[in-house]
Amino acid sequence: MDISPDKQNIDRLFSGTTYYIDFYQRDYKWTKEPVERLLDDIFYRFTQEYQNNKSLDPTKENISSRYRWYYLNTYVTNTIDGKVYIVDGQQRLTTLTLILLKLYHLSKKYDSNAEKWLESKIAGYSGMEKNFWMNHEKHKQVLKDLFDGKKDPKEIDVSSGITAANMVANYQIISKFLDEQLSTKHKFETFSFYFLYSLVLINLSVEQTNVPMIFEVINDRGVRLKPYEILKGKLLGQIDKIELDSKDYNGQWEKQVQSINEFKENEIGLCRNPFL
Repeated sequence: MDISPDKQNIDRLFSGTTYYIDFYQRDYKWTKEPVERLLDDIFYRFTQEYQNNKSLDPTKENISSRYRWYYLNTYVTNTIDGKVYIVDGQQRLTTLTLILLKLYHLSKKYDSNAEKWLESKIAGYSGMEKNFWMNHEKHKQVLKDLFDGKKDPKEIDVSSGITAANMVANYQIISKFLDEQLSTKHKFETFSFYFLYSLVLINLSVEQTNVPMIFEVINDRGVRLKPYEILKGKLLGQIDKIELDSKDYNGQWEKQVQSINEFKENEIGLCRNPFL
């Protein structure tokens, strides 16, 4: 089995790769508790470091030499015909993108030179088209509205689904948190360098033939999937990725799940495990 680990900071993670959401991944379902846990985790270390180094100018050199790197977690990808799919880690990477969106808006508030840099970590050119690096294809308008910042988040249309609703809700949580924590330009710019250079994730790149096995291990050791989600992974995992996309088997599956749940709320989630 070929698994290639790669240590990356966030600056490198979002710097030219468009990440597509693999069908194994569920919607973006993080809500207030895991988002606040991640923020607390990041700021616990940053606050300690900042207290010891707040006299330093916010520069790459100072952050790299005086602030220790901090491990956030691992994410798993699978590359097919030049497209990089997220097999595991969508929740965390999407939340990191929401943090970058807020930092981008704070850079405007503080008239910081970090503005263009932060913008390039949210979206950029991979080929001839500009994309959000976290490419939630069904929810691009929500990301665009959050990026533009022209609408009150409460007015953003989230009818594209639960992912859109959670992105907007979590952005508001992040926005309030960062407004309280980054109350000066110096602290904001120091944190921006820290966030992009000192926070580290490990990318595990796996072959297509190993994706179903990785998916099962993730389910066994992480947040348990519902039986119908496991069944979906086992069935659709047997289909070639190109055929899966071209014939929209995942879309057909989701349409039928929606139909069942329209009959009775969470009806499909109550089904027994088909493998028991």
